[in-house]
Amino acid sequence: VNSSGNALPAAKVLNGSVPSSDPVAPSCAIEFECYEGMLVQVTNGTVTGGNLSFGSDPVAEVPVTAATSRTFREPGLEYPGVGGSIPTWDGNPEVFELDPDKLGLASAIIPGGSSFTVTGVIGFEFGDYEIWPTSLVVSEAVIPRAVRTRIAGETTVGSLNLFRFATDGEYTTRLSKLSLYIRTVLLSPDVLAVQEADSIIALQDLADQIIADDAGVIYTPYLIEGNDFGGIDVGFLVRSDVDVDAVTQLGADETFYYDDSLLHDRPPLFLEGRYTGNGKDFPIAVMVIHNRSLNSIETERVQLKRLAQAESIAAKVQDFQVNNPAIPLVVVGDYNAYEFTDGYADVVGHIKGEFNPAESLQSGQDLVEPNLINQIDLLPANERYSYVFEGNAQALDHALTSQSAAPWLRGMQYGRGNADAAENLILDPTTAAASSDHDGLVVYLMTDYDGDGVA
Repeated sequence: VNSSGNALPAAKVLNGSVPSSDPVAPSCAIEFECYEGMLVQVTNGTVTGGNLSFGSDPVAEVPVTAATSRTFREPGLEYPGVGGSIPTWDGNPEVFELDPDKLGLASAIIPGGSSFTVTGVIGFEFGDYEIWPTSLVVSEAVIPRAVRTRIAGETTVGSLNLFRFATDGEYTTRLSKLSLYIRTVLLSPDVLAVQEADSIIALQDLADQIIADDAGVIYTPYLIEGNDFGGIDVGFLVRSDVDVDAVTQLGADETFYYDDSLLHDRPPLFLEGRYTGNGKDFPIAVMVIHNRSLNSIETERVQLKRLAQAESIAAKVQDFQVNNPAIPLVVVGDYNAYEFTDGYADVVGHIKGEFNPAESLQSGQDLVEPNLINQIDLLPANERYSYVFEGNAQALDHALTSQSAAPWLRGMQYGRGNADAAENLILDPTTAAASSDHDGLVVYLMTDYDGDGVA
């Protein structure tokens, strides 16, 4: 050390325009390398996801932006895209990381959605640029955050990805956390569609845990084994006030024309039943889906399989609408797709019955009429997410509803606490946060008051 205690230069201010969110801006406007080793300052920046976790650092860095609002996935192929009519998403180059304890401050669990003011140094670690704070003030977002309480006469349909819920590993802790999340965040929907359960045994154990925690919530599990090589399936938990007429697996034997493999890894499961509300019998149909993931989306096979699955589900939706035009239909689950095209295929649009073929590399037939309504489209823009990937909020979990359900629909909400939670909380039984990596959702329907078709 040659000298110390010298005056530092003024901190470089980062904000909503510096670094730029434009991937084609001059290089020094977007590359954090320009600021590496420099003292910087951010006022009212936004945390865009929960803490990462590593073996040697269980409460690690959080993704952030220097802007006052969080970053979202947007339509199209990630920059540079392919041009033409296919939208290009800029990739949100303004996202970087904040590591609270890198220079000796206390470690901190910081939920996604929090705001922060920080002074520190830009560093580089494991392929990402980070700010290493010398001072840090955080205004924490409050999670978990429950959905609204239903009002008299409403029935609720929920959906939750259980994050590879299996009868192994930290099973007791997972049971406790999932029960807590379902009861206190989703408020025990009448019909809960689930994804990523490994067996009917696991679902029965979850139903047993829920009734042990609250004797007033009695669920019956339904699950039919599918084709997933990893053993995960879709299913239902149905409360005792719903009469189930049938639960049917759909398309389990359908093949994918590309290579004659089975089309649906997790075949859709279809529930038909009735709920008594306001003294009247209220029929309802719920389809739970869990489509092929976005992994290897650059390959033709994956693009076409995702499209083929969407068309298969669309055909099943249309068949039900034609044969049961008056029965409300809710199609829920982990679509592994956005409410808009990802540039490769518009999976949700094909199931909904509304898409622009020119905006996707792969496109098929419009099979649904009348179109379904995606309930996420009716939410405020800042609530349209159920998952966070690389610091970008995105909606993978959707609730599509038929026009026949429209007279009774009273909205949809996400139950917050998973997508924005610190990863290490998954083994903390004292909180519902991080019970999964997806936020669940709840759809509200007001049952018929007098049998005249008007709620």
